[in-house]
Amino acid sequence: MAQDNLITVHGKIASAGTPVAGATVMVKGKNIATTTDSNGVFQFRAPSDAVLVISHLNYSPQELSVRGRTSLTIEMESNEKTLGDVVVVGYGTQKKATLTGSISVVQGADVAKSPQVNLSNGLAGRFSGLIANNVSGEPGYDGSGILIRGLATTGSNDVLIVVDDVPGQIGGLERLDAHDIESFSILKDASAAVYGSRAANGVILITTKKGKAGKPVINYSFNYGLSSPTRLPSLANSATYGTLMNEIRYYDNPTGGLNQIYTDAQIQKFRDGSDPFYYPNTDWRGLSLRSYVPQSQHNLSVSGGSENIRYFLSLGTLSQDGLYKNGVTHYDQYNFRGNIEATVTPRLKVSLNLNGREEHRLFPATAAGDIFRAVYRAYPTVLAQYPNGLYTTGIENYNPLTQETSIGGTTENPTYVFNGILKGSYSIPGVKGLSVEGFMSTDESFSFNKSFSKPYNLYSYDSSAKAYNAVVVGGSNGLATLSESQANTSLITSNIKLKYVRQFGDHHLDAFVAYEQSKNHQDLFGASRLNFPTALTPELSQGGSASTDKDNSGSSYNFTRKSYISRIAYNFQEKYLLELQARIDGSSTFPSGKQYGFFPSISGGWRLTQEKWFHLPAINDLKLRASYGTLGNDNVGLFQYFDNYTFNNQYVLGGSVHPGIDITKLANPNITWERAKKLDIGLNATFLNNFTFEFIYFQQKRSDILTQRNASIPAVSGIVNPYGGDPLTPSENIGKVNSNGFEASLTYANHVGDFSYGIGGNFTFAKSKIVFIDEAAGVLPYQRQTGRPLNTYLLYQATGIFRSAADLAKYPHLPNAQLGDLIYKDVNGDGTISAKDQTRTDYGNIPQIVYGAMLFGGYKRWDLSMIFSGQARVSQYVLPESGTIGNFYSSWADNRWSPNHTNGTYPRVDDRASSSVNGGLYPSTFWLNNSAFIRLKNVQLGYTVGNKVLSRAKISSVRIYASAFNLFTITKVKDYDPEGTSGSGQFYPQQRIYNAGVNVSF
Repeated sequence: MAQDNLITVHGKIASAGTPVAGATVMVKGKNIATTTDSNGVFQFRAPSDAVLVISHLNYSPQELSVRGRTSLTIEMESNEKTLGDVVVVGYGTQKKATLTGSISVVQGADVAKSPQVNLSNGLAGRFSGLIANNVSGEPGYDGSGILIRGLATTGSNDVLIVVDDVPGQIGGLERLDAHDIESFSILKDASAAVYGSRAANGVILITTKKGKAGKPVINYSFNYGLSSPTRLPSLANSATYGTLMNEIRYYDNPTGGLNQIYTDAQIQKFRDGSDPFYYPNTDWRGLSLRSYVPQSQHNLSVSGGSENIRYFLSLGTLSQDGLYKNGVTHYDQYNFRGNIEATVTPRLKVSLNLNGREEHRLFPATAAGDIFRAVYRAYPTVLAQYPNGLYTTGIENYNPLTQETSIGGTTENPTYVFNGILKGSYSIPGVKGLSVEGFMSTDESFSFNKSFSKPYNLYSYDSSAKAYNAVVVGGSNGLATLSESQANTSLITSNIKLKYVRQFGDHHLDAFVAYEQSKNHQDLFGASRLNFPTALTPELSQGGSASTDKDNSGSSYNFTRKSYISRIAYNFQEKYLLELQARIDGSSTFPSGKQYGFFPSISGGWRLTQEKWFHLPAINDLKLRASYGTLGNDNVGLFQYFDNYTFNNQYVLGGSVHPGIDITKLANPNITWERAKKLDIGLNATFLNNFTFEFIYFQQKRSDILTQRNASIPAVSGIVNPYGGDPLTPSENIGKVNSNGFEASLTYANHVGDFSYGIGGNFTFAKSKIVFIDEAAGVLPYQRQTGRPLNTYLLYQATGIFRSAADLAKYPHLPNAQLGDLIYKDVNGDGTISAKDQTRTDYGNIPQIVYGAMLFGGYKRWDLSMIFSGQARVSQYVLPESGTIGNFYSSWADNRWSPNHTNGTYPRVDDRASSSVNGGLYPSTFWLNNSAFIRLKNVQLGYTVGNKVLSRAKISSVRIYASAFNLFTITKVKDYDPEGTSGSGQFYPQQRIYNAGVNVSF
């Protein structure tokens, strides 16, 4: 090939306005090829008269003549209009057109646009039916809790995660590198029955990237971000807090007036800062926390190969700093992935997937919740640090400025994860369409935790002696302590499958039978040491020598499964669709004779547009479908069919102490699976060429939920556990919960010339109803949980504030009620306020409504994408820890009722909110926040650099971008992030991230 015949060809590939990532662009008849990046862009050198062959798994292949052009815009046609989008389903793939289940799909390249390094945080707003609430922003523990179609059981609602066909792969979802992910599939209905006893809460299938034939393609990405809290409470300043202390003393002793603790002159000193030593105004939040903290992420991948061997190799690192000033909190991660496929013979294919990851977490010895508790409670009237540099005792000898550093020790938690999967498939000669497939996987996790707590000094000032008095905090009894633990976990899974796929004229059959088994094993070990002579030797061997200074613990378990799996999928002309699934699961969780369960499902569909009589040109595709099946949930504690004993007691026999054994849990020999019967009825449509629509009604009935008997075995029976609050009686399969709701989604995508654009939205309503949880017969009807959704609150109804003597005379109230107290509704009308006036809320802190919106657009080299997410019909009870025991949120302090501010919207302040008649003593709807919100979850703006700049450097493509996470939120919640679930508001806050990055392809 003559070199002077080569030109640089730059192009962008899209489908219905959406960039096509991972498409292979090859020169026909030549060994010249490349792939598109995440924005559908490619660039390479090719002959001016070349014919390009463009291919992608989900799109129809096509050929295009270059004819000397250097810039190409290529539109690919979705296979749905011809062969059908290939969707990953349980143990295989199916065409989207012939799906009969409720399965949502998103590409990994889309999720990778989120600047959040925790993969679970990039899913919110993209799917109907999925709830992903981010409850913390702490590095290393900043994932989202994921639910599919809300709460459905009083037991575990955990979703099953399947990575490259391995159910429950060790390491899970959160710490996977988004750059390694090809696609996500969410199984929401009975289509998940193929996973049997683990599928009741839904299944997320993750498929990692594979290599494609062609020249090696090197991709490098780097991004750097700054994160800051989405929301932090403002706290009362010292002048305000001093005034509040006066008011609290006044309410206890009205005859003493409003200046019983601080005079007006002293309050003024707090306000004007004229005596900052004795009358400081300490901003604990500002002194403890940074405004912005850095994070960064690198990923380098190489992919390519020949028709016989294909590979995808990837390396990644990420780094996150903590929010604390001078803090030690930090998270580092290093990961690699190697996916290799080989076509050994035309009939035999093998693949090897290897994945490894090191997660390194470093924290101060004090936990994040305790640090933020100290930040929010610390008195603004107390210095954080004396002028000579000594740290004060803060609040009850907790000073957050020292707690967040290494002065009191550190907790180090390195974790190592390895996943290996060997797969093979062989097409059996003599029987067309018959093949045998299988895989064997091994997963290992090694997690080490080392927590060293050191003593250090805080100081109080004795003004009369003008001396600083030291107080030793940290450690134990003034000496250092050390605790270490190790958790080693392994999972070995093997699967063998006989598969038959055949087209008989208009009839298509796709069937398989399979056998799968797995074994989980875990070893736990712990040891601790007290009374270290010096804090300079943080090793177990260097602690105190007394027998009481040493302790250790250990445990282990084995857990096995055996499964028999089958599926038959049939369609006639891709018009009439039928699918049958069944799985028999055996589990060592349950006793002999009760270890196996049967989980079947059936689904069907009808594509009306395939009928000859259907003549509506505006409707391109219309499908009605339904599914019904039984699924299970075996995520319960092990060994419940045995009596449980422990060595708690000691006896003296013959003058010697002997260990005694006590029963702590009675056996349940009849323990079995939790069962879910799921019904889905759905409609899928494509119309006017550019619109796609889906509507689903779903219903679920859970039974055999493992739960305690709360009412029918009274404590006076004597059947109690003398060691701890856990009942002696076993959990039983007596719980029942029903749930139902609907999902809807609508998407529009189009392009005009160089301009592509699209918009989509999704909406989910899911509501649960408790059918049976063994409530006491005497519970008042309006206080019963039975018949109401899961996770509701039992609260007094606050209807206002007593502002006058007339109010006190008009409304029933508690004994000794004062002006400024909350008015509680007399629900039962007996003229008094008592426990009988508490009522159940309509919903709890898990949203019944979630929704999302997606916008994307592109013009020439520019591209923009936005993801909004929201929730509604959700509430969170939050009562601040305020009073003489801690500072107040400004929202309460500035809006309180007081003798000088009788129009306040908050009740009067009290000594301790948790035991106040306006707070924890009578929990009420006043502290119940409407946690509904809509937020811009992700936004990214990118630009792809022009050809002339790149060709000189022999670079295929360069894209620079800016992105943000949690950019803004619209909500009525004022003091904390509405995704938070802490009842005190004392947690590491969620993060807003501003990010910039670059993607380079060679």
